[in-house]
Amino acid sequence: FFFRCATRLAAASLRMSTGEASRDDDATTSSSEITFDPPLGKFPPWSFQHPVLVGASARWRAGGGSAGLIALLKDGENIKAFRTLVRFTGLMVAVPLGVMGGCYALLPSAGVHRHTDRVLYAGIAAIVAVQAVVVAYLVLAFAETPPAQKKNQ
Repeated sequence: FFFRCATRLAAASLRMSTGEASRDDDATTSSSEITFDPPLGKFPPWSFQHPVLVGASARWRAGGGSAGLIALLKDGENIKAFRTLVRFTGLMVAVPLGVMGGCYALLPSAGVHRHTDRVLYAGIAAIVAVQAVVVAYLVLAFAETPPAQKKNQ
């Protein structure tokens, strides 16, 4: 399939460079246009016509764009939440990698000598570590007092 598409595009670009008209039977366009029929036809309506995606750039500009985002992050409560998010994002990478590497290195002393078993057990330990980081984030997030209650105190 990919080879056929590549050869059709190469042939079309060659015809365009030599000035020949397109010889496709179903093509009714001028010689300056390349016709390409994607394998699925048109994009499915759910792909780029989803309500969240339609008009996203206009909403981003109406909300202030990057400058608006930076202004929101400069607020004291928002910057604290952003820093917490960045810290836990780093932990989501570092903790599983450390746990997997540590378990892989320590498993031979526990009697697991086959490479495939060591990788399996280290991977399971890394998955558990990811879950532990997620639970820690949720506990921290639910333990925070909402800004409305902080103002009343």
